[in-house]
Amino acid sequence: MDVETFGQALTELSVDDVRGIAEDLHAACVSTADEIALTRAMLIIEQTLRRAHKLHDAASASLAAATKVQAVAQHENVELPDDDVTCVARAAAQLARGMIIADLPGVDDALHVLGKGWHRLPCLAEFQAA
Repeated sequence: MDVETFGQALTELSVDDVRGIAEDLHAACVSTADEIALTRAMLIIEQTLRRAHKLHDAASASLAAATKVQAVAQHENVELPDDDVTCVARAAAQLARGMIIADLPGVDDALHVLGKGWHRLPCLAEFQAA
Protein backbone atom coordinates (compact mmCIF):
# COMPACT_ATOMS: atom_id res chain seq x y z
CA MET A 1 0.00 0.00 0.00
CA ASP A 2 1.29 3.40 -0.90
CA VAL A 3 0.03 6.77 0.19
CA GLU A 4 -1.05 7.78 -3.34
CA THR A 5 -3.33 4.76 -3.73
CA PHE A 6 -4.73 5.38 -0.25
CA GLY A 7 -5.37 9.03 -1.09
CA GLN A 8 -7.21 8.07 -4.29
CA ALA A 9 -9.36 5.60 -2.35
CA LEU A 10 -10.26 8.33 0.14
CA THR A 11 -11.53 10.58 -2.65
CA GLU A 12 -13.89 7.81 -3.78
CA LEU A 13 -15.63 7.50 -0.40
CA SER A 14 -19.19 8.59 0.24
CA VAL A 15 -20.41 10.09 3.49
CA ASP A 16 -22.07 6.76 4.25
CA ASP A 17 -18.66 5.11 3.80
CA VAL A 18 -17.11 7.65 6.16
CA ARG A 19 -19.78 6.97 8.77
CA GLY A 20 -19.29 3.22 8.39
CA ILE A 21 -15.52 3.51 8.72
CA ALA A 22 -15.94 5.68 11.82
CA GLU A 23 -18.15 3.00 13.35
CA ASP A 24 -15.59 0.31 12.43
CA LEU A 25 -12.74 2.35 13.91
CA HIS A 26 -14.64 2.72 17.19
CA ALA A 27 -15.40 -1.02 17.21
CA ALA A 28 -11.71 -1.82 16.64
CA CYS A 29 -10.68 0.08 19.77
CA VAL A 30 -12.86 -1.07 22.64
CA SER A 31 -10.41 -2.11 25.33
CA THR A 32 -7.50 -0.60 27.19
CA ALA A 33 -5.23 -3.06 25.37
CA ASP A 34 -6.51 -1.73 22.04
CA GLU A 35 -5.80 1.84 23.11
CA ILE A 36 -2.30 0.91 24.26
CA ALA A 37 -1.61 -0.87 20.97
CA LEU A 38 -2.75 2.21 19.02
CA THR A 39 -0.60 4.50 21.12
CA ARG A 40 2.45 2.26 20.66
CA ALA A 41 1.85 2.12 16.92
CA MET A 42 1.67 5.91 16.68
CA LEU A 43 4.83 6.30 18.78
CA ILE A 44 6.73 3.82 16.61
CA ILE A 45 5.70 5.73 13.51
CA GLU A 46 6.65 9.10 15.01
CA GLN A 47 10.04 7.86 16.21
CA THR A 48 10.77 6.25 12.87
CA LEU A 49 9.74 9.37 10.96
CA ARG A 50 12.07 11.45 13.10
CA ARG A 51 15.01 9.05 12.67
CA ALA A 52 14.42 8.83 8.92
CA HIS A 53 14.13 12.63 8.59
CA LYS A 54 10.70 12.23 6.96
CA LEU A 55 8.60 14.44 9.25
CA HIS A 56 7.94 17.01 6.51
CA ASP A 57 6.84 14.33 4.02
CA ALA A 58 4.62 12.78 6.66
CA ALA A 59 3.03 16.13 7.52
CA SER A 60 2.19 16.72 3.86
CA ALA A 61 0.74 13.23 3.46
CA SER A 62 -1.33 13.45 6.62
CA LEU A 63 -2.74 16.85 5.69
CA ALA A 64 -3.64 15.59 2.22
CA ALA A 65 -5.40 12.50 3.63
CA ALA A 66 -7.41 14.45 6.20
CA THR A 67 -8.33 17.09 3.63
CA LYS A 68 -9.63 14.41 1.24
CA VAL A 69 -11.93 13.00 3.91
CA GLN A 70 -13.20 16.50 4.71
CA ALA A 71 -13.73 17.20 1.00
CA VAL A 72 -15.97 14.14 0.72
CA ALA A 73 -18.13 15.50 3.54
CA GLN A 74 -18.23 19.00 2.12
CA HIS A 75 -19.14 17.67 -1.33
CA GLU A 76 -22.16 15.96 0.23
CA ASN A 77 -23.07 19.06 2.26
CA VAL A 78 -22.21 17.68 5.68
CA GLU A 79 -21.80 20.49 8.16
CA LEU A 80 -18.35 20.44 9.71
CA PRO A 81 -17.20 19.74 12.30
CA ASP A 82 -18.79 16.30 12.28
CA ASP A 83 -17.69 13.61 14.75
CA ASP A 84 -17.51 10.80 12.18
CA VAL A 85 -15.66 12.91 9.62
CA THR A 86 -13.19 14.06 12.26
CA CYS A 87 -12.59 10.49 13.45
CA VAL A 88 -11.93 9.17 9.93
CA ALA A 89 -9.86 12.19 8.90
CA ARG A 90 -7.60 11.80 11.95
CA ALA A 91 -7.22 8.06 11.43
CA ALA A 92 -6.50 8.56 7.71
CA ALA A 93 -3.89 11.18 8.55
CA GLN A 94 -2.13 8.82 10.97
CA LEU A 95 -2.15 5.95 8.46
CA ALA A 96 -0.75 8.24 5.76
CA ARG A 97 2.11 9.23 8.09
CA GLY A 98 3.02 5.58 8.52
CA MET A 99 2.78 4.82 4.83
CA ILE A 100 5.55 7.32 4.17
CA ILE A 101 7.98 4.99 5.98
CA ALA A 102 6.19 1.66 5.46
CA ASP A 103 9.37 -0.06 4.29
CA LEU A 104 11.34 0.69 7.47
CA PRO A 105 11.69 -1.84 10.33
CA GLY A 106 8.81 -2.05 12.80
CA VAL A 107 6.45 0.12 10.81
CA ASP A 108 4.57 -2.74 9.13
CA ASP A 109 3.34 -4.00 12.50
CA ALA A 110 2.32 -0.47 13.47
CA LEU A 111 0.39 -0.07 10.22
CA HIS A 112 -1.44 -3.35 10.87
CA VAL A 113 -2.57 -1.95 14.23
CA LEU A 114 -3.67 1.36 12.70
CA GLY A 115 -5.31 -0.50 9.80
CA LYS A 116 -7.86 -2.17 12.04
CA GLY A 117 -11.28 -0.83 11.16
CA TRP A 118 -10.39 0.06 7.57
CA HIS A 119 -11.68 -3.17 5.98
CA ARG A 120 -14.19 -1.22 3.87
CA LEU A 121 -11.29 0.02 1.74
CA PRO A 122 -10.08 -2.86 -0.43
CA CYS A 123 -6.73 -1.13 -0.93
CA LEU A 124 -6.02 -1.68 2.80
CA ALA A 125 -6.75 -5.41 2.72
CA GLU A 126 -3.09 -6.20 3.46
CA PHE A 127 -3.45 -4.50 6.85
CA GLN A 128 -6.40 -6.69 7.81
CA ALA A 129 -4.42 -9.93 7.76
CA ALA A 130 -2.69 -11.22 10.89
